[in-house]
Amino acid sequence: MTWRSLLISKGGKLSLHQQQMLIQQEGNEFTVPLEDIAIVVVESRETVITLPLLSAFGLYGITLLSCDEQFLPCGQWLPFNQYYRQLKTLKLQLETSLPLKKQLWQRIVQQKIRNQAKVLSLCQLREKSERLLRLANLVKSGDKDNLEAQSAVIYFSGLFGTHFRRKEDNAINIHLNYAYTVVRSAVARSLVLYGWLPQLGLFHHSELNAFNLADDFIEPFRPLVDLLVWNLLEKELLSQNLSPLSKQQLIKILHHQLFFNQEKVSVLTAIDKSVASLQIALTQKNAALLQLPEIDTLQEYQYE
Repeated sequence: MTWRSLLISKGGKLSLHQQQMLIQQEGNEFTVPLEDIAIVVVESRETVITLPLLSAFGLYGITLLSCDEQFLPCGQWLPFNQYYRQLKTLKLQLETSLPLKKQLWQRIVQQKIRNQAKVLSLCQLREKSERLLRLANLVKSGDKDNLEAQSAVIYFSGLFGTHFRRKEDNAINIHLNYAYTVVRSAVARSLVLYGWLPQLGLFHHSELNAFNLADDFIEPFRPLVDLLVWNLLEKELLSQNLSPLSKQQLIKILHHQLFFNQEKVSVLTAIDKSVASLQIALTQKNAALLQLPEIDTLQEYQYE
């Protein structure tokens, strides 16, 4: 079971040693079994990574994120050809009808809004939470009334204040964007492992976006990120520049708890289960078979 997400913040060398990642930094050595790793985030520009390790990442289904000069993720290494029935999955994806795509997007938007409502409820904003629940029930096929955007206005103004804007350059958005990128990379990883082409989305369809399908699937997971950042804000742990502690907390979002089909699972597991359910929904041409996560509270998943 993959259950580790690693942040490499110091320069050094990453190499392969007996099916483990060997980390050599400042005269010290550490090893991590590859079978335990889901994602590695490398932010130090003095880090050297060997080709055998990158190849092993591909074989073990590990994704790697590299960071820019501002220590923000800017590139991603994904595994390739991991799924044994990739052609069948590709045909399903290419043959999906527009009405079915719209119905699937309807379910995604509904669950995103319901999760937003849960976050507001946990933050003691019950009136706004109830408004979002009513909006979720009104979402139509393809969300043709754009209730996703209407809910976002209510949601973010309640969570972060009436003057908050998602596109502004501030501490809240910096933390949100960092964690969104981490979750998006985990979604892209899962899609590739299950044989999907992440370029072909259900709703998102930009020719310049290599991860349209990942941007579809991340939506119900975003509210958990929002809740985590709100919690850091309440504890006065947000700074204009991401602190090492904040990054560690944000990367750990992949190991927080969600409900999936009435079962407590980690975010990583919920992503895998959501992606797996897509194949069932497309095979049977029934959008109702797409299963998505529910937010319960903010806590880390307890691995057995």
